[in-house]
Amino acid sequence: MPEYDRKKWPQRPKSLTERGYRKYMATQKKVTVRGQEFTLQSVSPTWYLEQNDKYGMTGGKRQTPAYMDVMFRNCVISPPELTGSGMAYFDEREDIKTAIDLLKEIESFLYG
Repeated sequence: MPEYDRKKWPQRPKSLTERGYRKYMATQKKVTVRGQEFTLQSVSPTWYLEQNDKYGMTGGKRQTPAYMDVMFRNCVISPPELTGSGMAYFDEREDIKTAIDLLKEIESFLYG
């Protein structure tokens, strides 16, 4: 198994939470999806892979709405309404296209 790129993600100290780790180590990127601007923030590779496994994205029964919700809440830092409400943000607007395209942008950013 290849080691993590230590320049991007040094080993997280045990005393530092995932949220605290993101605050100091995360990278950010602004993206525009269907005319809306979003700011994305990276998460640790371990957290991302745990979410993929937890919501069945790598096999098993998929829980796509829950997966999208957790990705929006943890990887999008702007607009704050999206960060706070997750999938409900798009449910209120009946906008599945932007939600799906934003998820693709998030995953592309995290893989990058």
